[in-house]
Amino acid sequence: MRSAGADDGLLQGEPTLRTLNVRRDVDQVLEFQRDVYEGNFPGFVIDEYFRGDYSRDLRRAARDPNESLYVLEQAGVLCGFIWSAVISTIVDPRVGYIKNVYVAPHLRGRGQAERLLAAAESWLADQGIDKIMLDASVINERAVAFYEKMDYVTERVRMVKRFDRAPGMSSGGHGPDHV
Repeated sequence: MRSAGADDGLLQGEPTLRTLNVRRDVDQVLEFQRDVYEGNFPGFVIDEYFRGDYSRDLRRAARDPNESLYVLEQAGVLCGFIWSAVISTIVDPRVGYIKNVYVAPHLRGRGQAERLLAAAESWLADQGIDKIMLDASVINERAVAFYEKMDYVTERVRMVKRFDRAPGMSSGGHGPDHV
Protein backbone atom coordinates (compact mmCIF):
# COMPACT_ATOMS: atom_id res chain seq x y z
CA MET A 1 0.00 0.00 0.00
CA ARG A 2 1.34 3.48 -0.84
CA SER A 3 1.78 5.86 2.02
CA ALA A 4 -0.54 8.84 2.39
CA GLY A 5 0.83 11.91 0.71
CA ALA A 6 3.53 9.95 -1.17
CA ASP A 7 2.10 10.92 -4.55
CA ASP A 8 -0.51 13.58 -3.91
CA GLY A 9 -1.19 13.96 -7.62
CA LEU A 10 -2.75 10.49 -7.66
CA LEU A 11 -5.04 11.20 -4.73
CA GLN A 12 -8.29 12.63 -5.96
CA GLY A 13 -11.71 13.26 -4.49
CA GLU A 14 -13.07 13.39 -0.98
CA PRO A 15 -11.66 10.70 1.32
CA THR A 16 -14.04 7.98 2.43
CA LEU A 17 -14.65 7.57 6.15
CA ARG A 18 -14.97 3.94 7.22
CA THR A 19 -14.35 1.55 10.09
CA LEU A 20 -10.80 0.24 10.38
CA ASN A 21 -10.21 -3.13 8.72
CA VAL A 22 -7.57 -4.80 10.90
CA ARG A 23 -6.12 -7.04 8.19
CA ARG A 24 -5.78 -4.27 5.61
CA ASP A 25 -5.14 -1.19 7.69
CA VAL A 26 -2.95 -1.92 10.72
CA ASP A 27 0.42 -1.49 8.99
CA GLN A 28 -0.50 1.93 7.59
CA VAL A 29 -1.97 3.11 10.91
CA LEU A 30 1.31 2.04 12.53
CA GLU A 31 3.18 4.24 10.05
CA PHE A 32 1.00 7.22 11.06
CA GLN A 33 2.31 6.84 14.60
CA ARG A 34 5.77 8.03 13.54
CA ASP A 35 4.28 11.44 12.83
CA VAL A 36 1.98 11.34 15.89
CA TYR A 37 4.49 10.24 18.51
CA GLU A 38 7.83 11.41 17.12
CA GLY A 39 6.26 14.75 16.18
CA ASN A 40 4.67 15.36 19.58
CA PHE A 41 7.25 13.88 21.94
CA PRO A 42 10.77 15.12 21.13
CA GLY A 43 13.30 12.32 21.36
CA PHE A 44 10.69 9.56 21.11
CA VAL A 45 11.59 6.94 18.51
CA ILE A 46 9.21 4.30 17.18
CA ASP A 47 10.92 0.93 17.58
CA GLU A 48 9.87 -2.69 17.02
CA TYR A 49 8.67 -3.02 20.63
CA PHE A 50 6.34 -0.01 20.18
CA ARG A 51 5.10 -1.33 16.82
CA GLY A 52 4.33 -4.77 18.29
CA ASP A 53 2.59 -3.35 21.34
CA TYR A 54 0.58 -0.81 19.33
CA SER A 55 -0.40 -3.47 16.77
CA ARG A 56 -1.68 -5.76 19.56
CA ASP A 57 -3.60 -2.84 21.08
CA LEU A 58 -5.24 -2.02 17.73
CA ARG A 59 -6.23 -5.65 17.17
CA ARG A 60 -7.70 -5.87 20.68
CA ALA A 61 -9.54 -2.55 20.27
CA ALA A 62 -11.08 -3.69 16.98
CA ARG A 63 -12.82 -6.51 18.90
CA ASP A 64 -13.79 -4.40 21.92
CA PRO A 65 -17.36 -2.99 21.86
CA ASN A 66 -16.14 -0.08 24.04
CA GLU A 67 -13.71 1.16 21.39
CA SER A 68 -14.09 2.57 17.88
CA LEU A 69 -11.53 2.85 15.11
CA TYR A 70 -12.16 4.86 11.95
CA VAL A 71 -9.96 5.61 8.96
CA LEU A 72 -10.02 7.99 6.03
CA GLU A 73 -9.20 6.41 2.68
CA GLN A 74 -8.56 8.23 -0.57
CA ALA A 75 -7.87 6.41 -3.86
CA GLY A 76 -7.02 3.23 -1.96
CA VAL A 77 -4.59 4.98 0.39
CA LEU A 78 -5.19 5.56 4.09
CA CYS A 79 -4.87 9.23 4.95
CA GLY A 80 -6.43 9.57 8.40
CA PHE A 81 -7.27 7.70 11.58
CA ILE A 82 -9.11 8.17 14.88
CA TRP A 83 -9.36 5.86 17.88
CA SER A 84 -11.91 6.51 20.62
CA ALA A 85 -13.02 4.53 23.64
CA VAL A 86 -15.40 4.47 26.58
CA ILE A 87 -13.21 4.38 29.69
CA SER A 88 -13.46 4.95 33.43
CA THR A 89 -11.20 7.19 35.49
CA ILE A 90 -10.91 7.93 39.19
CA VAL A 91 -13.28 10.90 38.81
CA ASP A 92 -15.38 9.76 35.83
CA PRO A 93 -16.94 6.29 35.99
CA ARG A 94 -17.85 6.42 32.27
CA VAL A 95 -16.29 8.93 29.90
CA GLY A 96 -15.30 9.09 26.25
CA TYR A 97 -11.62 9.29 25.42
CA ILE A 98 -10.01 10.17 22.10
CA LYS A 99 -6.89 8.01 22.10
CA ASN A 100 -5.30 8.94 18.78
CA VAL A 101 -5.97 11.19 15.79
CA TYR A 102 -4.00 11.50 12.57
CA VAL A 103 -4.60 13.31 9.28
CA ALA A 104 -2.09 13.14 6.42
CA PRO A 105 -0.26 16.43 5.78
CA HIS A 106 -1.86 16.97 2.34
CA LEU A 107 -5.33 16.97 3.97
CA ARG A 108 -4.64 19.09 7.04
CA GLY A 109 -6.70 22.25 7.25
CA ARG A 110 -9.31 20.80 4.85
CA GLY A 111 -11.97 19.62 7.33
CA GLN A 112 -10.86 16.00 7.55
CA ALA A 113 -9.93 16.11 11.24
CA GLU A 114 -13.42 17.51 11.89
CA ARG A 115 -14.93 14.55 9.99
CA LEU A 116 -12.93 12.06 12.05
CA LEU A 117 -13.72 13.80 15.33
CA ALA A 118 -17.42 14.06 14.45
CA ALA A 119 -17.53 10.30 13.72
CA ALA A 120 -15.88 9.49 17.06
CA GLU A 121 -18.09 11.94 18.95
CA SER A 122 -21.21 10.51 17.32
CA TRP A 123 -20.17 6.96 18.22
CA LEU A 124 -19.46 8.04 21.81
CA ALA A 125 -22.84 9.82 22.05
CA ASP A 126 -24.51 6.62 20.82
CA GLN A 127 -22.81 4.86 23.76
CA GLY A 128 -24.53 7.29 26.16
CA ILE A 129 -21.39 9.34 26.83
CA ASP A 130 -21.83 13.00 27.75
CA LYS A 131 -18.18 13.96 28.37
CA ILE A 132 -15.17 13.39 26.10
CA MET A 133 -11.53 13.83 27.03
CA LEU A 134 -8.30 13.81 25.05
CA ASP A 135 -4.64 14.65 25.52
CA ALA A 136 -2.77 17.09 23.30
CA SER A 137 0.91 17.91 23.39
CA VAL A 138 1.51 21.60 24.07
CA ILE A 139 4.25 21.62 21.44
CA ASN A 140 1.60 20.84 18.82
CA GLU A 141 0.00 24.28 18.83
CA ARG A 142 -1.98 23.52 15.67
CA ALA A 143 -3.67 20.51 17.35
CA VAL A 144 -4.40 22.47 20.54
CA ALA A 145 -5.98 25.28 18.49
CA PHE A 146 -8.02 22.73 16.52
CA TYR A 147 -9.40 21.09 19.69
CA GLU A 148 -10.25 24.51 21.15
CA LYS A 149 -12.07 25.36 17.90
CA MET A 150 -14.02 22.10 18.33
CA ASP A 151 -15.13 23.26 21.83
CA TYR A 152 -12.65 21.25 23.91
CA VAL A 153 -11.37 23.15 26.95
CA THR A 154 -8.41 22.63 29.24
CA GLU A 155 -9.66 20.94 32.39
CA ARG A 156 -6.42 19.47 33.71
CA VAL A 157 -2.74 20.10 33.15
CA ARG A 158 -0.24 17.24 33.10
CA MET A 159 3.12 18.36 34.45
CA VAL A 160 6.37 16.50 33.85
CA LYS A 161 9.82 16.72 35.36
CA ARG A 162 12.77 14.95 33.76
CA PHE A 163 16.06 14.04 35.38
CA ASP A 164 19.01 14.52 33.07
CA ARG A 165 21.54 12.01 34.32
CA ALA A 166 23.60 9.20 32.91
CA PRO A 167 22.16 5.68 33.20
CA GLY A 168 23.00 4.05 36.54
CA MET A 169 23.91 7.35 38.17
CA SER A 170 22.48 8.13 41.61
CA SER A 171 20.22 11.13 42.05
CA GLY A 172 22.61 12.45 44.71
CA GLY A 173 19.76 13.36 47.02
CA HIS A 174 18.00 15.53 44.41
CA GLY A 175 15.19 13.38 43.15
CA PRO A 176 12.09 11.47 44.01
CA ASP A 177 14.05 8.99 46.21
CA HIS A 178 14.67 11.74 48.81
CA VAL A 179 11.31 13.45 49.15
